[in-house]
Amino acid sequence: MRRFALPWGELEVFAAAEPVPAALRPTTEALAHLEDRFRPALLRSHLRPEAPYVAVWPPNRPAPDLTEGAAPDPHALEEVVLAEIHTLTCHACAARFRAVRPDTGLPVFGRHIGAHRLINGCPRCGNDFAASRIQALTLLPLA
Repeated sequence: MRRFALPWGELEVFAAAEPVPAALRPTTEALAHLEDRFRPALLRSHLRPEAPYVAVWPPNRPAPDLTEGAAPDPHALEEVVLAEIHTLTCHACAARFRAVRPDTGLPVFGRHIGAHRLINGCPRCGNDFAASRIQALTLLPLA
């Protein structure tokens, strides 16, 4: 686990096969089949209680070494987006998906969304985001 100090809080990101706190177990299970660039994370801000997230690196940039003893890397969080796992329903065809959905409202992380490829539409009916309201970094199997 790597702990990153932020001006307004702290982010803990967990490496693959590493034990995680109970609050992150459902997230870790959902991410098990994804690339290593999707990592479970706990965000602790100075104003809110801790919250489970998914730290996502862009497809062209692998996740850094997240083991606790790893050498500090000032660029480790460059272009990282924090996301949450949600169930989405297409507004056009009513298909349901579990998705890793970016939280663009977070300070610092929200502005990195341009470095990521987004799913912007329903894979079932083909409607774009405007009609479907489906937007995600990746889709997950329904639980």
